[in-house]
Amino acid sequence: MESQEQETTRPFLVVRGANVTGVKKPTHYLETLTHAIKGNVGTGIFAMGAGFMNSGMLLGPLLLIFIGVVNLHCQHILINACIKITDKEPVPVLPSFAETVQYTFEDCDSQWLKKYSKAFGITTDVFLILAEYGFCVVYFIFVSRHLGETAESYHWKQNYRVILALILIPMWVSTFLGNLKLLTPVSLIANIIMWIGIVLILYYSIIHLDLKTHRALISNVDKLPLCFGIILFALSGITFIVPLRMEMRNPDSFSTPFGVLNVAMVVVVALYLLVGVFSFWMWGDDVKGSAFLNLPQEEGLAIATKILICFGVMFTFALHMYIPFEIAYPRFYKKWGPFNHPTLIIYVYRSIAVLITYAIANVSANLGSFISLIGALTGSFLALLVPAMLDLAMMCGSLTFFTIFKDAFIIVLAFAGAITGSVLSIMDIIKDYTTRGEEA
Repeated sequence: MESQEQETTRPFLVVRGANVTGVKKPTHYLETLTHAIKGNVGTGIFAMGAGFMNSGMLLGPLLLIFIGVVNLHCQHILINACIKITDKEPVPVLPSFAETVQYTFEDCDSQWLKKYSKAFGITTDVFLILAEYGFCVVYFIFVSRHLGETAESYHWKQNYRVILALILIPMWVSTFLGNLKLLTPVSLIANIIMWIGIVLILYYSIIHLDLKTHRALISNVDKLPLCFGIILFALSGITFIVPLRMEMRNPDSFSTPFGVLNVAMVVVVALYLLVGVFSFWMWGDDVKGSAFLNLPQEEGLAIATKILICFGVMFTFALHMYIPFEIAYPRFYKKWGPFNHPTLIIYVYRSIAVLITYAIANVSANLGSFISLIGALTGSFLALLVPAMLDLAMMCGSLTFFTIFKDAFIIVLAFAGAITGSVLSIMDIIKDYTTRGEEA
């Protein structure tokens, strides 16, 4: 790592050609777009019906589009900040999300941001790891719940923790695929399965839908923060965009008008709207944290769909485990490396991370509330608060009224969503366990 410090003005963890987490092969536009869509279209899309239940048939879609636009704007801010950092270096560097935050704050005119720049960088890494591990916990819960329902349809006595133990091995092994190039086929398969799942959810919600059914345009306003959290969980792509852009053969095509970022967001929001509207329209207040849990248990197609989507989510698990590894392992290597058996250390390191998420999944089984909690807590910080502060830092010294107003609004929205969404989600989880305890 000393050579990196001599060649760059700052100690970047990753300099092209000196990556300690494995050899990386550049990805093309379509490969990157596949990863970007797959990174967003996960279990969150099937919770959109529950999100709209907590907002209404009109308010929910409007909130989704609004947050989607704000989120996309914030992603562009992050990419611009990343480019600004790389342009200052004499050699090709690959700044992480946290390094982009830290070095942007170091370069701004605000003495307060300069003072706490390193702390903000570390905090960003912590929230990124929490977010990705939170997604992986949700995947464990998602797969076990759906396989459990499948078992019940065959009158098999199912145990949540036994199913978790059974799915641990395949999800664990999938994380040994070392980089995005190797994960491209896995991501493509997961994308295909997710598309099939989306089509089948739309099929079930449309074919049995009574067009005369009316749903409230605005409902459960007191639970609106839960919808906010679910949407932010679903729009989780900001945790992916920096490493995705880093590994592109032509990074400049990532954030152009028809680049990966914009195209992926349009596709993703359109999918969320379709699934959310028809799921809520069909099942109303009975819609669950995953629309698949609303499918009839006795129909073969529904059972096959649940099993298929479980495989898709299991493939996605490896992709989400990739991010925290890329964040934390270089720091671990910098302090303790180099190692005599680097591949073994990497496998052990990945395994510990998998076992942590598995252990947490054994504690909580409330899918909808856990999705909202992760979205409200980590999504508000990463997708809204940090980019807004980056924008203020980059514009410091030439701030306009519009920039101040815009970024201040995003910051207030982030804090309000994080506090109210987290509190309501935790209250729902506690209520769920209290109810289960009384029933037992």
